[in-house]
Amino acid sequence: MLLGAALAHRLLNRRAMNKKIILIAAGALAGVLGIGTAVYFFMPDFVPGFDESLDADTHAKNKDNEKREDTEIGADLDVFVVNLASSGQARYLRTTLSLGIKDAHEKEKIKEFVGPIRHAVIMYLTERKVDELIDPEGKEKLRQALHKQINEALGEKMVLNVYFKEFLIQ
Repeated sequence: MLLGAALAHRLLNRRAMNKKIILIAAGALAGVLGIGTAVYFFMPDFVPGFDESLDADTHAKNKDNEKREDTEIGADLDVFVVNLASSGQARYLRTTLSLGIKDAHEKEKIKEFVGPIRHAVIMYLTERKVDELIDPEGKEKLRQALHKQINEALGEKMVLNVYFKEFLIQ
């Protein structure tokens, strides 16, 4: 009887030990899979070949955004409120611009030329009609024209981009 009890005790210890080993192995596997999943989703550049799966347009857009962020800083101008050209009821445009420039030195130069810049922008905006500015194409043309006007006011091509921070027609 003693031999049977000892044998039964030994078998139970082995089963308990096997269960512990299986639980430890399953936990380790779950941990490795969890870490792998986290790396895949949160650090896609770490996974080899991930960039190859992106289409060429997405990859090009990502590179353009990185370049723009690396090479531009913003120089915000004060709010512009102007009367738009019209033959009937008075219409107003309220807009705020941010200028994309290369560095802090140029930002200081922008501050020195804020008078001529504001004059050029106001004079150009007051010649515009509401119909020109309503649709997205009109806003894009306006942005490009303001870019040109501001650089002409500065006397050099210092401004890389012009961004609308606010655009309201009333």
